[in-house]
Amino acid sequence: MFVVPKRSLIALVVVAAAVLVGCGSDDESLCANAISIPSFTTRFGQGLDNFSEDQYEQLRLDSLDARSTVNAVAVSPDAPSEAAKLAIRINQFISAMDDSLWDVSLALQSSEAVEAASLLGASETLSLANVVDAAVIAQCGLPSTLAPLEGVVDTLPSPVVPSPTQTDPPATPPNDESEEMETARIVSNIFALNLSDVQLTCLGAALSGIVDVSSASSNLAQYQGQFQKAFDTCKIDFRVPVE
Repeated sequence: MFVVPKRSLIALVVVAAAVLVGCGSDDESLCANAISIPSFTTRFGQGLDNFSEDQYEQLRLDSLDARSTVNAVAVSPDAPSEAAKLAIRINQFISAMDDSLWDVSLALQSSEAVEAASLLGASETLSLANVVDAAVIAQCGLPSTLAPLEGVVDTLPSPVVPSPTQTDPPATPPNDESEEMETARIVSNIFALNLSDVQLTCLGAALSGIVDVSSASSNLAQYQGQFQKAFDTCKIDFRVPVE
């Protein structure tokens, strides 16, 4: 029996991604169709049974859109290795759901589908999704989010927190400091900065207090310009490009 090495498997997924996106792997196609991957993966935080019957078709469409975005990033120049790893997980989920005809009630009886959905909701997957999202933002600005909440004021850069895996109330309060650190890492990756842990801690706290006042018609420069106050507060010698 021939076994494909893990490294070769990742390469095969990237090749498959290239076939799927075809000529649409350029920046223009990616930016026209990109969606928020963290927004997609956090939907699986409570498992596959978190989706009601009236969401089955939308789940299928969102999964295909997520795969398209991740594949486009995976085959782009200087693609982060996290994109190929995340592509594997999304493709495994889609394959398992195809076998169940995208009927969640049937998929819950499939160990492959349940495990694939659980993996998408894992914190490690969220970390991969954040890296992919940073790559999309760097090329296109903010991607479209899935099922946005109305009436909520977003703070830069709208970090996504995974849902709890249990229905019981959490025994401890959320770790705001780790969330702020993750936010700071995303922003530093966007601008290709190498910051110390002390700088990241300060930057994350500063970003959490900045309210996004950009509109749907704002361009990337106008959006990114809002980050400058956080860098100045933390005395980080960096000017946000706005032109």
